[in-house]
Amino acid sequence: MGNIMNNYIYNSLVVSMQATVFIIMFIGLLQIFIYFIQLIIALYVFFDNPHKERKIQSIQKNDGMLHPITIIIPAYNESVTIIESIKSILATEYPNADVIVVNDGSTDDTFELINQFFNLEKTLHNLNTNNPNHLSHAQIKGVYVSRKDSRLRVIDKVNGGKADAHNAAINLSRSPIICLLDADSILAPDALTNAMVPFIDDPKTIAVGGTVRVANSCLIKNGVVKKIKLSKKYIVQLQIVEYMRSFLMAKVAWNHISALPIISGAFGLFRRDFAIRIGGFSVGSVGEDYDFTVKLHKYIYDSKVDYKIKYVPTAICWTQVPEKWSVLRNQRIRWHIGALQTFFHFQNLTFDIKYRRISFLILPFSILTDIIGPLSEFLGYILLPLFWSLEIVNGNLVLSYFLLVICYNILITSVAIAIDGLLLKGLDKVKYLLSLFLISLLENFGYRQICLFWKLKGFLRLKKGKISWGKMERVKFDK
Repeated sequence: MGNIMNNYIYNSLVVSMQATVFIIMFIGLLQIFIYFIQLIIALYVFFDNPHKERKIQSIQKNDGMLHPITIIIPAYNESVTIIESIKSILATEYPNADVIVVNDGSTDDTFELINQFFNLEKTLHNLNTNNPNHLSHAQIKGVYVSRKDSRLRVIDKVNGGKADAHNAAINLSRSPIICLLDADSILAPDALTNAMVPFIDDPKTIAVGGTVRVANSCLIKNGVVKKIKLSKKYIVQLQIVEYMRSFLMAKVAWNHISALPIISGAFGLFRRDFAIRIGGFSVGSVGEDYDFTVKLHKYIYDSKVDYKIKYVPTAICWTQVPEKWSVLRNQRIRWHIGALQTFFHFQNLTFDIKYRRISFLILPFSILTDIIGPLSEFLGYILLPLFWSLEIVNGNLVLSYFLLVICYNILITSVAIAIDGLLLKGLDKVKYLLSLFLISLLENFGYRQICLFWKLKGFLRLKKGKISWGKMERVKFDK
């Protein structure tokens, strides 16, 4: 009787272990399947729009078609890059753009540098009044206009965070379209014109995202990227590959099915009236851009009007990425906390028939990639080799699974790199692309596991309520 019971317990354990393996592999293969669908959609989009360039050129020749834009740059301790970034934006080819820089309580000399270089003059404002049509924000110390270039205005305010800075600038702006940029970003000269195409094509367009590229080691002159160079730093090369996957595959696919989950805070355009209608940016949200985009999606369904949120791959913004592992760690932990915050903020919409694309695409995908996926991958690294060694599962099955995951990661990265090579101009493509192909192989061994650890750390920090931005260091742009 005892042997029968022991055998029963043993067999039950074996079955439960095998079931665990099945669940882990199923979750991994499900993610691969979704990414494969994204890959197919992205390829279809890039090879099915031959008239895109002609449309952009026709708009460029007719400046009267272009709506006024206010470019908003929140800045907190950005003294290293702020002047070059502002110069870049003022150098844009867009004919009707002004700039608002928000010094969000910087403790370095960010404001002093802007004041010195652009010769600021204090001007009147009504941002501290209790205007019911204004978004809430922290106290404003002063508003300034540049004597050197009247298109530039600067808000000096008490620190309130990035979302708070956005809200203050939206209140000051009077343009129908606002463009949000990071303080370490540089716009391509034609970026705004390209991003404006969906607004002109369809009056129902309320938001447009652009492509964010890595500026580290690129040669920059007068605020314009003159030559694309691949950084020699491994940490930067890894991030270049990640940005390619995100912007040249995932966002293209999401955009095609009208379910773009996030317009990056590094470069995004929005209709100002809609930003105010949804209450602006959520102060306290670490992933304020993700939260804001989902709020726009929700408003579309609540208003029962088929408004559009679009993505334009040829609208390019160049940004700095971390060059130190500690800074990258802080950034990725913050990103994951922001993604989790946004999901929990809107989790009650999941599988709600009213919010179709949000409830059946965006939020379930977030559950898979931000919650279940990382936990499953972590368990996979531990349990699959363990069960293999205990001969609970077939070793060939485990090995085949890992090889499939690695090969598919290489495949999607390689396609993103190839697309990037078709879009880029003015660089030694062979050397550049071959270097990135090599990185796509190496990132599976070490870097992917480090990023997984950071995601888990972000989850634990959010659970404990330890939410902070962390220190983000900048380096000077190459001249």
